[in-house]
Amino acid sequence: MAVKKSDLKALASAPMSGFRTKPLKVPEWGGAKVILREPSPAGWGQWCEIMEPEEPKEGAKAVELSITEQTQRNIRADAVMFIDVLLDEDQTPVFTREELDEVVGFYGPVHSRLLKQALALQTSPEDAEKKSESQKPSS
Repeated sequence: MAVKKSDLKALASAPMSGFRTKPLKVPEWGGAKVILREPSPAGWGQWCEIMEPEEPKEGAKAVELSITEQTQRNIRADAVMFIDVLLDEDQTPVFTREELDEVVGFYGPVHSRLLKQALALQTSPEDAEKKSESQKPSS
């Protein structure tokens, strides 16, 4: 059955229509149900802002981060992305960007595993190429 044009517009413009999602239960949180969403362009932008070192001023040396500083920077960047991908059952973000410091404070292995699953929802260049190849007409 064909989708009506107006229905297609509504489907395409729905807030979550541009994202792959994955519902799951988190055993470490008493079996709480969450939805993971692939990262948004805004989430990636915020992640890059944290991960990209500042350009040194002309003639200045780049600042070397200690291992501890690198670890804290990485946790902060991952927390930004975690905030972007974690949704409740109603597909509402659980945390806001304003709660970043709080999320950084408790970010741990469970959060990291959930983020990894959300990142896996993205289409890799290899997957996109395979799909493109499979849709070509046969000669």
